Order: sequence, then C-alpha cells, then structure tokens
Amino acid sequence: MRKAHAVVASMAALMLGQTGCYRTSIVTNLRPEPTVHQDRQWFTVAGLVPVSSPPGSECKNGVAWAQSRATVSDFLIQAGLAVAGAFIGSAVCAGGNRTTEEQGNCAAIGLLLPTVLVGSRTVAYSCVSEYQNVNPRQDLGPRQEAPARVPDDANTPEEGEVPVPGTPTPPPLPPPGAVPETSPGL
Repeated sequence: MRKAHAVVASMAALMLGQTGCYRTSIVTNLRPEPTVHQDRQWFTVAGLVPVSSPPGSECKNGVAWAQSRATVSDFLIQAGLAVAGAFIGSAVCAGGNRTTEEQGNCAAIGLLLPTVLVGSRTVAYSCVSEYQNVNPRQDLGPRQEAPARVPDDANTPEEGEVPVPGTPTPPPLPPPGAVPETSPGL
C-alpha cells in the first residue's frame, strides 16, 4: 500500500509543479516587428537557473514583447522525463534484497528527480522595430517652430502701477512624437 501512496504523491507533485506561472507576459510601449519568434527555454534547479540562451538575443534593438508559457509539448516533455526517471529509479533498486516498499520509494525519487533538475518553457517574442519615430496619426511634413511668447505692450503697467494679473500664456506644445501616447505602466 505504501508504494501506491508514493506513486500518488509523486504524480501530485508533478502535476502541482506544472500549474504555477502558466503564462507570463512582458509588454513594452515600443513598436514590434511583424515577425513573431518562438523558442524553447530550458531550466535547471527547479527553474531557477537557465540552461539555454535568453530569448531575443538576435534582436538588434531589444525585445518589444515576450510571453513565456507552458504548452502541451512542455507538459509531455516533463511527463516523459518523470516516467523515465521512475523506470531508472526502480531499476537501480531492483537488485539486492530490497522490499517492494523500498523499490517504490526509489521509483518515486526517480520520478521526482528529473522534474526538479530539468524543465522547459515555450517563449514567443517580437523584436523592436527599427522605425520607432513613425506615427501614422501625425503629419510627417516639415517641423513647425512654436511661436515665441511676446509680451502684450497694451497691457504693460505704467511706472508705479501694480500689474493686473491676466490670463497667463500657456507654454508651447512639445514637438510631435516627443510625448508617448500611452503610459508604459498601464
């Protein structure tokens, strides 16, 4: 009966390990290229240490957006590693005078060890476009200079008079494209 408990506990740990952080998205306000790249990342030490190169290393201007997710193929890879580890663990303990309980424990450890040591995730990303300053909603004609502020000579106070506060002249608007249209944090 203990062998069945060990197998159930191992399978529950395997399934629980696959549920965390199913999808992670990183989005910037930079214009992406139309090409979407897809890559598989490999990790070790329960996902803490990356083994493969980071995604987007071929992007000259950086990554505009990235999405990491566990796909069906990632789950099948983990399940295959777990089954292979269980077979190896039970084969290691098969020789000698071991009880079935000890063999079941070896199979359970063999099942868990590969899932902790190796893991994979699928990453989709898009590189940053080289053309960031092009905004289709803005006029791309020649740049116009903002008029300088000129004091109104008619409303200047005479000597000894207290100036009457009028409506202040607002500062000139920034040039087109200088202010982002969306906040990167929202």
